[in-house]
Order: sequence, then structure tokens, then C-alpha cells
Amino acid sequence: MANNTQERRELRTLHPEDIVGLKGLSGSVISPDGKWAAFVRTVPVLEVEKSEHRGHIWLVSTDGGEPFQLTNGPDGDSNPQWSPDSTRLAFVSKRDGKTQIWIIPIGGGEAKQLTHASNGASNPRWSSDGKQIAFLKAEEDSAAEEQRKKAGDDRVIMGTDDFKQQHLWVIDVEMLDDESELLFSLPGEGSDENVDVDKSQRLTEGDFHVSEPCWSPDGKQIVFISTPSPKADDTMFNGLVRVVGLETKHVRKLTAHTGGESSPRWSPNGEQIAYLHSPAGYGQKNLHIISAEGGASTNLTATQLDRNADLPVWSPDGTTIYFIAMDRVRWQLYSASKAEGEIRQITHGDCVIGGISIADDGDTFLCTRSEAHAPTDIWVGSIRTGGRKQLTKLNPQLENFALGEVQVIQWQSSDGLEIEGLLCLPVGYEAGKSYPLIVEPHGGPRSSRDLGFKPTWHYFSGEGFAYFAPNFRGGDGYGNDFATANYNDWGGGDYQDIMTGVDFLIEGGIADPDRLIVGGSSYGGYMTSWIITHTDRFRAACNVCGVINLVSFYAQTDIPSFMSLYFAGPPSQSLGLYRERSPINYVDHAQTPTLILHGEEDIRVPLPQSEEFYAGLKAAGVNTVFVKYPREGHSIGEPRHQLDMLKRQLAWYNQYMTHDAKGDESA
Repeated sequence: MANNTQERRELRTLHPEDIVGLKGLSGSVISPDGKWAAFVRTVPVLEVEKSEHRGHIWLVSTDGGEPFQLTNGPDGDSNPQWSPDSTRLAFVSKRDGKTQIWIIPIGGGEAKQLTHASNGASNPRWSSDGKQIAFLKAEEDSAAEEQRKKAGDDRVIMGTDDFKQQHLWVIDVEMLDDESELLFSLPGEGSDENVDVDKSQRLTEGDFHVSEPCWSPDGKQIVFISTPSPKADDTMFNGLVRVVGLETKHVRKLTAHTGGESSPRWSPNGEQIAYLHSPAGYGQKNLHIISAEGGASTNLTATQLDRNADLPVWSPDGTTIYFIAMDRVRWQLYSASKAEGEIRQITHGDCVIGGISIADDGDTFLCTRSEAHAPTDIWVGSIRTGGRKQLTKLNPQLENFALGEVQVIQWQSSDGLEIEGLLCLPVGYEAGKSYPLIVEPHGGPRSSRDLGFKPTWHYFSGEGFAYFAPNFRGGDGYGNDFATANYNDWGGGDYQDIMTGVDFLIEGGIADPDRLIVGGSSYGGYMTSWIITHTDRFRAACNVCGVINLVSFYAQTDIPSFMSLYFAGPPSQSLGLYRERSPINYVDHAQTPTLILHGEEDIRVPLPQSEEFYAGLKAAGVNTVFVKYPREGHSIGEPRHQLDMLKRQLAWYNQYMTHDAKGDESA
């Protein structure tokens, strides 16, 4: 992983504009014939009245060559899906004011709009014969509801009026090729002749929410995930695999589980369905297979791979299911044999593998790959030989920048448990010198840090900071016992894991004990707040949308069941523990100057959490600045807001560094 430090000193370090300007990649998928890869390339758009990231669909040949842009929707395009014959792509675009499904031939020609749903359409999925596309559409207000709201009677009953269910629809693709445009009904008398009437057919009805549709090979059924509502509390915990018949529209439950199911995938012969299941409803997921008719399921991963399985994909011959899993700080591709149940690791190396899709030949696979010094790009490989080659290089400009060396480190926590983490050394690091250290507790708390490219780490390493990301107990990648070791213990063992890691770096001569900084987001914000209310060792802190008061958070967040899982019930049953583990109860002990950043539209960790902390810190006499970002949710996504965050954090940290941030001990 190391790069030549001397050579890096001649290169420029990353600035905020360089980070925000990086091109993003998502939605990669290989064509069934294995000849093409489609993907979404995202770029920042900074105009007089625009600050957004906009994506369009690109293609690249799996034989190599330069990628080229396929779509150019004014508001962006996403979610490319190949037709079974590899000649067309369905995708989602907002070209008429609402999100609709479009189809474009890859050999040339204009995109055609397939759906004209009045409230939009999403998640297109082709039938195996290419004649139909299934998609999802949210419920609309009834005529009575519209009239009531127009009259100002717009009260909202929580749990009833504060969401709209999403259901499954299908539409014939062949109608697009009919010059008489049979897709749309002729307008009735007195209607607007310019309004297209959508001819799609509804498949599911009822008081449930639909996601993740997948066709049966014979085109007669669709498997999907059903939840009581689209709310995160339900989608995280209460997902169930269900099947609907196209002719009967009868919906049946497939498994005996009561929740925690996701990612259903029909086998190529139509006899079985693979899916993921978390026994706790949320947490580590195991890979299961079950007869398409129902019955008992078989857990393929529980005994052989104590890791969190994700993104299952069947081999075309139906003998194997491929999936990815995080093992310590690496994400790799694995296979599970349906017959023998054998688990085999396909990819190796210090990298992060994602976005898996497999061509019809059963050997050619597409994936995304990222390394500590290389952002996400598309690679094509052979399952048989294990060989891989890179197809894209979306950010070649990074070769001109100096990046910090990223190391994997281990240490023992206070109770003897081995903990692992990642350390990004300052650009131009010299052994024997100690440097200011930024400690970043991760979010989740299951979201352990991996060896993927982290531009923010390199930004701060270019400014002379060492950057430390500890994978404390409670995170993924180290087995289920490790991931659940923080149940009923937020701020306990995980706090010790972090602090013993800091001491390890001080003892190793890398970190200066007088120049420590801590900053994290979400659960990382919780840990930041917990740390600065329990020790005065840190010179500065940055809390980004952090949880502060567990009691009020339970009522404010969109995932109260998440809190019940971690604390053995709601506050009414565990009030003492909720209060004991809330940073707000110790705010009088805080002395560390703290920068607070929060999106105004955050529903995961709502804004009042930061408002409570800001008020508490001010009352305690702690120097603090609170910045709110309009329109932003749980993560800050607008480019100008991202620029502000990066610049503001660096200025805040440097304000409290009395020594040279480059580690020059003579200063």
C-alpha cells in the first residue's frame, strides 16, 4: 500500500475543490452478452443557481477502450438496466418534471419515454423475454384527499398520513415500437389532448410497501420485499419476501421469518429463490435459499462465513450464488455452492470490491474496485481464472497529487480485545517526528472503515495531520460477536477501544499527545461528544449530525426500533441506561472547543440533537460554533456545502494547533 514518500513531496496536495470535483461512479452493470458495461458517472454542477451532483449513463466495452456518454438528461439519469438481448437500456430520468422510465438503444438513436405516471416511476426491471418492464410507483392522493388539502384541511395523522406506500406495476415494452403509440389511451371527451395516459398495469394492492422486485425466469411471477411502510424503521427491520402472480395478482409470503429479509433473487431455472436474512431484523445478514413454492430455507453462510453477506447474484447455470462481504478492512467477492454449501473467496488484495454483476457466459463478471490510493473504478474479471483488468479511470488527475500512506494497524484494548484500524500518515511523513492526530470514530455503529479511497483523509494528511480511523467493537467485518459487543454499552468498550488506539499511536511516536483532535459523523458524532465529555485530552472537536441525548433521540429519529435493539427496549423500559449513556448528561465536564455541523432536513439524527448539544456547551462555557445546512439530510451532499465543511473543519482544527501542523518540531 505504501508509495514513495520522496516522490510525493514534488506533487500537490488535495484541496477542497479537488475533492468536491472528483467524478463519482454508481449503478454499474454488465450486459448479458458480456460485451459492455453501463454505469452512472456523476459530476458536480456549480452554477449561479445550482449546487448539485448530476449523473448520466456511460458505456465502456469490456474489451477496453474509452468510455462514452450515452444519455444527457438535463436533470440527470440513473439506474441503468440491460434488456435481455443486450441491445437496450432502461433507465430513470426526470426529463418531464417527474421521475419516469426511459429506454435507449445502445447502437444509436434517441431515448424514448416508457412511463407517464402522474407521480413518477422508478426501479425498472426487465422480464426475461424483454417484452415487459416491472417498476415501482408511489400511491397518489385520492380525489377526496386532494380536495381536502386544497381547502386547507391538511392535518397529518402520524402513522397514517405521513407516508405513501409504493406498489408494483408492469408495462409492455413492445408498445414503444408501435408507430401508433399504443402506449397511451386516446383522451376522452373534454380532456386535455396533450396529456399522455399511462397504460401500465398495477400488480399489488394493500397496506404494504414494495421494493426490490425480481422477475421469475418464465415471466409469470415477481418476487419482492414487502414492508409495513416505507419508513426506515420498517425497511430496516420488517422486510419480508413475497411473490405475486401476474395473472392472478395473488400475493403470498414465502418464508417462515417474521422480518429482516432483503435482496430476493430468482434462480435461473425458476425453482429456488436466494435472499438475505438478519436474525435480529437488523445486523449481520446470512445468505439463504428456499424453494420458490416456500417451505424451509437453507442458510448457506452461517456456519462457514461469520461475516455480513451482501448483493447476491446467481450464476447463469444456477449452481452457485455470488456475493460480497467485508472481512476486516477489505471487501471481497465470494461464492456459495448451492449443492455442497462450500464458500470460496474469489477476489483478493487490499481493496474494496462492490457492484457485482455476471454475464450469461457464467465466467465474465463486472465489479467496482477501490484502493486506499485509487478511487472507485470499473473492473472486469474471470471467475474461472481470477484475472481482472481495469476498464475505467474516472479521476486520472489524482496521479498529480501527493497522498498519505495508509496503514492497517492493530492494538489491544483495555480488556485485551484485539482492535484494528486504519492510519493515514501525513504527506512527507518522517519517522521519529510526532504529528497532530485527527481521530475519526466511524458511524453506524456498524459502519467499519475499509481500505477504499477516502479523499478527506488525504486532504488532512496533506495539511500535516495523521488521520486515525479505529474499527472499534460494534462494527462489521469482524464477526457477529464483535458487531454486537456494544449492545447496552455505547460509550463503554468502544470508548476504551478508541482511547487505547490513540495511546498506541502516541507510544509509537506518531501522534503528539498535545495535538489531538476528534471528529465524526452520526454514531461517530455520538462518540465525539462522548469523548469530549469524558476526557480533556483533545484540543478541538467536530461533531457532524451526532446523537447527543438518547432519550429524546428515541422519539425524534426515524429508527426507534434501532434504539430498542441496542438498549433492550425503549426508554420506558431502560430509562436509566439511556440517560447514563447520553453525552448531554456530562456536558458540564466538556472543555474541548467544538464545531457542530448538521443538515436541517436530517430525519435520521434530527437537528434538535445538535441544538441540545450547542446549548449545553454554551452554558458550560465551551467555545463552540454551530452551522446548519439548509436542504441537507443525514449526509451533506450539495457541492458548495461540502466545500464549506472541508474548509471550516480545517480552519477550526488549525485554530487550536499551537505547533506547526506540518510536524516541524523546530517551530
